[in-house]
Amino acid sequence: MTEERITAASAASAEQPEELGPGTPASELLPHRFGMLLLDELVEADETGLTARAAVRGEDDLFTADGRMGSWVLLEYMAQGMAMWISWNARREGKPVPVGFLLGTRKMELLRPDLPVGTVVTVRAEPLYVSREDRLAQFDCRVLVGDETVATAKLNAFEPEDPATLLETLKAGGKPS
Repeated sequence: MTEERITAASAASAEQPEELGPGTPASELLPHRFGMLLLDELVEADETGLTARAAVRGEDDLFTADGRMGSWVLLEYMAQGMAMWISWNARREGKPVPVGFLLGTRKMELLRPDLPVGTVVTVRAEPLYVSREDRLAQFDCRVLVGDETVATAKLNAFEPEDPATLLETLKAGGKPS
């Protein structure tokens, strides 16, 4: 994400409406665009987590081939669910939406090899650990098709104090401090 996109995402989050209930488009809670916005809408959110919905997109999507999407892409669906909850929570508290980075996953299980285009998935992301001091978070996430769980994972994320500087440092081949 470039510095311009980070700045634009922060500015856009400050302009969004206060009410973020069921049916809120994912684009109001996530900075993702250009084929990377995979979630469609907020289903529900509270202090215990967030549920979102999405349909697996078709041939114009980066991640589908021959009418199917590999289940490995569900990692990004879960990461966006986690990011949506963090954004929803920040906005609920009247704070700017932070920019975060997925550090990794533990215990990921993909229970189907792929999903057909048009499949509607439900993503659930529940915070296990969120620390403002060390700027780390861990979430328990799952993806369902109807009542069937098709993917689960524990995701870890990091929120740098200054994302633009971090990206520039990494781009120049430096190490973050």
